[in-house]
Amino acid sequence: MPSKPHSSNSDPVRPLFRWVWATVLFMIVAFLTSLAILPWRLIGLPFAVVGIVLGCITTWKAFRTPGSGILKFGAPLATISCGLFTIVLAGQAFFLSPSLEYQECMDGALTLRSQQACKTTLQNHIIPTPTRRTP
Repeated sequence: MPSKPHSSNSDPVRPLFRWVWATVLFMIVAFLTSLAILPWRLIGLPFAVVGIVLGCITTWKAFRTPGSGILKFGAPLATISCGLFTIVLAGQAFFLSPSLEYQECMDGALTLRSQQACKTTLQNHIIPTPTRRTP
């Protein structure tokens, strides 16, 4: 009895790999751009958001496809990674002015004391301390 040849159309997991590669590609681009200096770092924000969307679709498809195995773990992990990059980059976009001042300050900071002063200034910009009113 001749065996039935395996065609690529009979493998339900094969189309899922394109979604996985797209998700991982957007995650890698978001990571690499997060290593750049400001304001170029913010280029990764749209890539991270698209990575979340693709990751959600990939996760949904992975759980609906029988035999997807490790993709049921990898797709949500990539989605969570893109989510973390989105949170970090959105925070830096929200606090862009203090972040740019901190980056410039650290470029000129040569001692530990001057680096600490840069960190204190950044913290004061982000989390202002309440001022006391004197009667």
